[in-house]
Amino acid sequence: MKNQLVGQKTEYQGPVFDVLSCEMILPDGRRRNYDLIKIQNAVTILPIDEQGCIYFVRQYRIGAGKEMLELPAGKIEEGESALSTAEREIREEIGMAAEKLQPLGEFFVSPGYSDEYMYNFLATGLHSAPLDPDQDEFLNVIKLTPAEVRELIASGNLKDSKSLAALFLAQPLLQAHSSRS
Repeated sequence: MKNQLVGQKTEYQGPVFDVLSCEMILPDGRRRNYDLIKIQNAVTILPIDEQGCIYFVRQYRIGAGKEMLELPAGKIEEGESALSTAEREIREEIGMAAEKLQPLGEFFVSPGYSDEYMYNFLATGLHSAPLDPDQDEFLNVIKLTPAEVRELIASGNLKDSKSLAALFLAQPLLQAHSSRS
C-alpha cells in the first residue's frame, strides 16, 4: 500500500500562498494529517556576461530577517511559461535581457511541506533592456567575478538555497564558458 491522500481542507488563503491540511493514509494503514503550503512555481536565473561575471541581487527577505544576496528569481504568473517568466524577471531585476536562456534543471524547493517547483536557467548574451521592478521590490544589483562567487560559497556567506542549487546545476556550463573566455 502507498501513501494515499483522502482529504484536504484550506486552512489559510493568502496573496502569496495557501495552507492546506491534508489527511493521508500511510502505508501501514494509519492516518496522519500534514500541512501543505501551496504556492506558485518559480524560476531562478543565473545571468553571466561575456567576461564571466555573474549578476546577483541583494534584497530584504522576511524569512531570513535581513538582506540576502541571491540570483534573480520570481514567481510564474498564471498563463505564463517558465521561460517567459525568466525573460521577464531578468529584465525586472537586473535590467537586462538575454539572447539565450538555457534550462539548467528543475526541482522541488522543500517537498516536505510545500509544492513549490523551481525552474533554473542560465542567461547569456546579456544586453540592457530594463523593465520596472515589482512595486514592493527594492533591489541592488551586484556583479561578481567567478572567484568572488566561489569565495562566497566556500566561506558560507551565500545563504540562498535556490542560488546555491542553480550555481551547482550550472557548473558544467560555467566551466565550459570560462574555458572559452
